[in-house]
Amino acid sequence: MVTEKASTPKNGRPRAVTLDAVLDAATELADDEGLDAVSFRALADRLGVSPMAIHRTTGGVDALQHALVSRIVGEATRAVEWPEDWRGTVRLFADTLHDLLMRHPVVLEAHRRAPLVGPGADDAAFRVVAALRGAGLDEGAAAYAYGTVHDFVTGHVAIRLGRGDLELHHLPPERRAASVFADHHDYDRRFSFGLDLVIGGIAAAAATPVSHEVRR
Repeated sequence: MVTEKASTPKNGRPRAVTLDAVLDAATELADDEGLDAVSFRALADRLGVSPMAIHRTTGGVDALQHALVSRIVGEATRAVEWPEDWRGTVRLFADTLHDLLMRHPVVLEAHRRAPLVGPGADDAAFRVVAALRGAGLDEGAAAYAYGTVHDFVTGHVAIRLGRGDLELHHLPPERRAASVFADHHDYDRRFSFGLDLVIGGIAAAAATPVSHEVRR
């Protein structure tokens, strides 16, 4: 991170910029246009500095992308106050992840390319798995149950972001009338109903535990 006092070269651009300012601009750009749109040139134009100033501040494109995703995830997870019961923990995790991905699509895009890394993401995963162990699941079943919740949330958000909330209204009238969702097309309701089913399935599995090894 550059700490030198900003000065103005011949082109009128200050040479230095803070990392927070770069990450703020990068997050906005990535959410609007995608992760690949985050370039030194694009950020330099937004911040009124040279591309080299962005490079000096961030250390490179890969480091920049990692830093912006880690900061978003870290800010979201630091604000979580985890409940004591396993159902509340699972529901809060799902709701928090859902809201995070809807607010910052760049996190979902980054997660498609590689697992999210960082203390916030890891802590949330281990907390949910520990809660599921407390519900009565064995180690393997708890890990897979966490994965099921995670995949449900990310899959729901990916479809919602990809299609948009008005997808049904864009269909021809005859196709729209034939859809099973013609009278039941509320994404928020679909999410909450689906999450209830997932939690109910976990409760049933915990009540009648069978090792995931046996189910193969």
